[in-house]
Amino acid sequence: MDFKQCILLGLPDVGVQDHAIELAQRWNVPHVSMESLLQEAIAAQTEIGRQAAPYVEAGKQIPDELAVRLIRKRLQQTDVMLNGWVVDGFPATIAQAEALDELLTRVGLPTATVVYLKAMTGLLVNRVWTRNKQTETMPIIRQRLAQQEQQLFPLVEHYQRRSQLKTINGSLPFAEVARDLFHLGYSDTGAAQLIKDEAELDSLISQESVLVVDCLASWCGPCKLVAPLIDQLADDYGDRAKVMKMDFDANKQIPERFGLEGMPAVMFFKNGQLQETVTGVKSYQTYSSMVTRFLESSR
Repeated sequence: MDFKQCILLGLPDVGVQDHAIELAQRWNVPHVSMESLLQEAIAAQTEIGRQAAPYVEAGKQIPDELAVRLIRKRLQQTDVMLNGWVVDGFPATIAQAEALDELLTRVGLPTATVVYLKAMTGLLVNRVWTRNKQTETMPIIRQRLAQQEQQLFPLVEHYQRRSQLKTINGSLPFAEVARDLFHLGYSDTGAAQLIKDEAELDSLISQESVLVVDCLASWCGPCKLVAPLIDQLADDYGDRAKVMKMDFDANKQIPERFGLEGMPAVMFFKNGQLQETVTGVKSYQTYSSMVTRFLESSR
């Protein structure tokens, strides 16, 4: 997805807000938190803040109408409209979800990708039990989580029916969940598929006689010009050479390891060795001729 709009859903203690913050930083888009918006509105004593304050003080969910007004105001601001966003804490109900879809349609934006961070109940129970210093019994914690899951389920089911929902294993370590979330931004990578990590890269280097790796980043404008050329390269040479992409932000050790001096950088490997690196935007003929040369020298 080029214009990144992502909603994160999950039970308490799965780390939804922490992952939203991390993902927004990696994608270089604004993080929009309903909790923060509420706190700011209440502190500034805005009309919405004054109306929402009694609900927040009582520990209750604010009315849909207030939540929608609050999120609409934020999503219509310039930084979000131009760059995209990662949202947590909204929507909390199907009515809020439908209102968000209506807003996006009205301003000409695509529907958002919705990610459900699904974790094992036992893991969440242990997290809550440890965090609360064992002041609650596990059966009580388990019962509360079951109630929260019942509240969340209709929303998950709603997005599932609309084919907007993606589920990620929230039981994994934070870094692995963050990696999986980040790669959603490249879910449609074209003909040249995405290398997930350095271990996969090392495996490809050792196995493929000719390997082409386009090292890119979501914030890199020139990378978007090179990516279609690499996809074409994969289409034209995929039966004779392995042509892949690798994300810089998720694998920041790669540029240092291979001495990359700029972005985008296309690396050409032959028989397990890096032969040449092409930096910047070049013509398709440049990339094509290099692949042809390495293929011919392998005969």
